[in-house]
Amino acid sequence: MIVTVKRLLSDAAAGGYAVPALNVDNMESVKAVLEASYALNAPVIVQTIPATLRYGGIKTYAAMVRALYGGGADIALHLDHGGDEEICAKCVEAGYTSVMIDGSALPFEENVALTRRVVLAAHRSDVSVEAELGAIGGKEETEGRIEYTDPAEAEEFVARTGADSLAIGVGTAHGVYRGTPHIAVDRIGEISAKVDVPLVLHGASGLSDDVVRASIAAGIRKINFATQLRQAFTAGLKEGLAKYPEAYDPKKYLPYAVGAVRAEAERIIALCGADGKGGM
Repeated sequence: MIVTVKRLLSDAAAGGYAVPALNVDNMESVKAVLEASYALNAPVIVQTIPATLRYGGIKTYAAMVRALYGGGADIALHLDHGGDEEICAKCVEAGYTSVMIDGSALPFEENVALTRRVVLAAHRSDVSVEAELGAIGGKEETEGRIEYTDPAEAEEFVARTGADSLAIGVGTAHGVYRGTPHIAVDRIGEISAKVDVPLVLHGASGLSDDVVRASIAAGIRKINFATQLRQAFTAGLKEGLAKYPEAYDPKKYLPYAVGAVRAEAERIIALCGADGKGGM
């Protein structure tokens, strides 16, 4: 079934694993992610950022995921880094089962107020809400900064907003890391001890497997991957074009991109410990 992220993360918390949240950009990457889910009987979160939705349309991606999903392990359809109430509302209307409202650049009280409004509106449609406190570096929708989440503020924020999950700043960044990232795994544990909702790690592309596993052990239940899937897509596409340099039919070379993304998604699923957790 296509369910809420809240439902998937509740199961992950009980099982001690994380659910991979995999960013998609087109039909091929949706196919690849779903094929990986089927192959490993794994729950996954299919997610899109606002730039992707501006590129193809909110209704397009909502319909595409639902049309391509063939049953099996539960999945969720999630808006990543929603910047305002309007895009969250449009995604809910289109059939997304979960949205993220990112008010992390706002002062604390404004972030609380914005998040609370989105939570109240989304919950009326049985849609779950991810919020963010602290900041993740690098670029996704905007130029970012790394700001570590304060555990006491996280406790207050969750209590006042009613958010279903919380993305935290612990040293990760979006995009390609320049140098070795230093992730405050201890901070994850401190925040996890204070809040009663699942924690989310953004900017996981490029982290070592050991850091990912340590983060899960410390309390992370949702991990976002985007850059390395896009890198896999591009590498696979280049391979297909090199194999068929005279081809003009995309169906000839795009399967190489699908295969590359699927292979990377399967690796990520296993790393998160989500393989075999589909409940089939």
